[in-house]
Amino acid sequence: MELFTNTQLGCSILELAEFCANCSVTKGVVTSEVGGKKIRFDAPKLGEILGVPSTGFDVYVHEDKTVLGQARLLELS
Repeated sequence: MELFTNTQLGCSILELAEFCANCSVTKGVVTSEVGGKKIRFDAPKLGEILGVPSTGFDVYVHEDKTVLGQARLLELS
């Protein structure tokens, strides 16, 4: 969490690249490995870690958003 909240520190590009290279998502659970440590979380756990609500996230992810159009999707993201 400190990597995300300390703006002076920033985040490690190498560790982020390793996370992405090893990342997989199965039935809403993200798994990866960084520096030999296994990481596993789902939307509720990520919400808990970040201190944000995650209610409804699973529904949002599975909704068909193509009706919004490319410009609106970019604006929302």
